[in-house]
Amino acid sequence: ISTMMRINKLTDYGIVVMTKIATMKSNKVHTAKEISHKTNIPLPTVTRLLKTLSNTGLLISQRGSQGGYALSKSASNISVASVIESIEGPIALTECSTNECACSYESSCNVELPWQKINNTVKSALEKISLSEMIQAKPKNELVKLSMNYGDIN
Repeated sequence: ISTMMRINKLTDYGIVVMTKIATMKSNKVHTAKEISHKTNIPLPTVTRLLKTLSNTGLLISQRGSQGGYALSKSASNISVASVIESIEGPIALTECSTNECACSYESSCNVELPWQKINNTVKSALEKISLSEMIQAKPKNELVKLSMNYGDIN
């Protein structure tokens, strides 16, 4: 069973940490203390997030006295969805949003397929938003179009 998607405080902090690193010099690594100071997020929380984001491959870590963290790829190639999934697990708005639904009502449920389409639409939208877009001083006047064309489903 997958976890439900909630943008909880830790995930929100994870996005803040990743966007802050994206605004910092890309030719050097940044310490947990430095990131904590620049984001005003408590050091233990930043340390936990950096380890998680490093373990999932979004950050590279360098050990030692000159150690720290840096983005594993350019900010334009890291999606908000990947940050959320690295902290929360798979994006699933409801239990029946995935193909692994174990709901007791599944055999007589009419909303499983529409929920899967809604979930895929939300996930797709989050995959289209990169860290580089999150740090733009002036966001583009452009909204992500959500299309939920069900065809002939009654």
